[in-house]
Amino acid sequence: MNEIKTSHPPSLRIFFATEMWERYGFYVVQTLLAIYLTQHFHWNDSDIYALVGSFTALTYVSPVIGGWIADHLLGQKRTIIAGGVILLISYLILGLVASDNILISCLAGIAVGTGLFKPNISSLLGNEYPENSPRRESGFTVFYMGITSGIIFGCTIPSHLNNYFGWSVSFTSAAVGMVLGLLVFIFGIYRYQINDYSKYEYQFKKIIQASVAVICLWLASFYILNYTMLANFAFIAIVVFSTGYFLYSIKQDSVFEARKTMVIGLLCITSVIFWTFYFQMFLSFTLFLSRVVDPALFGIEFPPPYYVSIQSFGAIILGLLLARRKNPSVNVQPGIKSANKFLYAMFFITCAFILILSVCRFSAGSYLLSPLFFIPVYLMISLAELLLYPVGLSAITVLSSRKKVSTMMGVFFVSLGVGGFLAGKVADLAAISPGETSIRVLKTHYALAFSQITYLLIACLFVCIFLNRVIKYLLTDAPEESISYAGLENG
Repeated sequence: MNEIKTSHPPSLRIFFATEMWERYGFYVVQTLLAIYLTQHFHWNDSDIYALVGSFTALTYVSPVIGGWIADHLLGQKRTIIAGGVILLISYLILGLVASDNILISCLAGIAVGTGLFKPNISSLLGNEYPENSPRRESGFTVFYMGITSGIIFGCTIPSHLNNYFGWSVSFTSAAVGMVLGLLVFIFGIYRYQINDYSKYEYQFKKIIQASVAVICLWLASFYILNYTMLANFAFIAIVVFSTGYFLYSIKQDSVFEARKTMVIGLLCITSVIFWTFYFQMFLSFTLFLSRVVDPALFGIEFPPPYYVSIQSFGAIILGLLLARRKNPSVNVQPGIKSANKFLYAMFFITCAFILILSVCRFSAGSYLLSPLFFIPVYLMISLAELLLYPVGLSAITVLSSRKKVSTMMGVFFVSLGVGGFLAGKVADLAAISPGETSIRVLKTHYALAFSQITYLLIACLFVCIFLNRVIKYLLTDAPEESISYAGLENG
């Protein structure tokens, strides 16, 4: 760890701890939501997949607005604090009141708070590194380990709290985590003099504009979560808007900047495809595990959220290994290397789906399946995520111009959001008929459903291979000045 301390800015530990506690709170809700809707509200599968898919999508689409508010109105630091306060309030209400309308109101608040918080914490970290720093990507990998630490806590502690004290205590613990995250971040601002990308100038008009934007975002989120048709329309509009923004940026940029923007756009397409299947962990996989997999491992309780903690633990171990790699001495086009890592991520998640499909197909009978079959699946997903998510965060901070880095970070999170929304549509292939409890019938159903999902994933893998070749074509003849940002991939 000495190498990391001496090679990275000391403020990295603040970003690590802040994001760890923010992710703890979010994953308390994310991992328990489908089970909560099944057991407490008794919703059917299709409605659960629609709500969880839309909620997941909103938490990654809202960063576009959060990034814009930071870039143009409040600055990154104040936007992060505002997002944290909104998350804190939403978690508290969710823990105290249980009704359909309150639930959706709180989920809308969580989507808004996450949108304000998430793109700007990543942007601030990127600003702590010199433009050509060879340690940037490994720094984001360490940062990602903070994320996964929070996920592990958020997937294990709340399950025990729920067993002993009920749902309300589990959700209230998310608020406690957010308090800790805010305290760490505020301390870090003053201790390490963390700066925004641009100097903040107080203007009351901008505060009003930011408040109106936040209220409008909450209202839009509330109605999108309530109405499926509105959600479909909204996410089509988001895709059109994001595409238009890329085209506008490419038209305004120089040839060199336009190529980098095009690479970001193609990486985002691969990202959409990846997250569509990755988010099955919180949708079809969660209900599948709760229905046909033994809830104990070696006599120890092993509920569905534990598999996500296994995935996150694997990411931490792999992240440590990747972060401690020695830097290559030869400069390499970062866009090409990022594209290769994205493609490797698609390959590993495809292998994970093939494995879970194989288990389903060759396990007839009315007995519950062993958790041991599925732990390797989640470890492969952890490797896939590690090859895509931190690489994508790092790529955005380097490939984007400083004037629009937070907005571009928000656009990258849109790719996660669109993937989350599509994940809900894909998961509907695995929806079961209400009241079905036969283990044998459920196994047969899930084998067929996961066959369809896996074939779709394999087709998407070939699309990603094509996108990888397009990126290589764009960057092979890039101007020599493009080598100046080659530090991206040296982590």
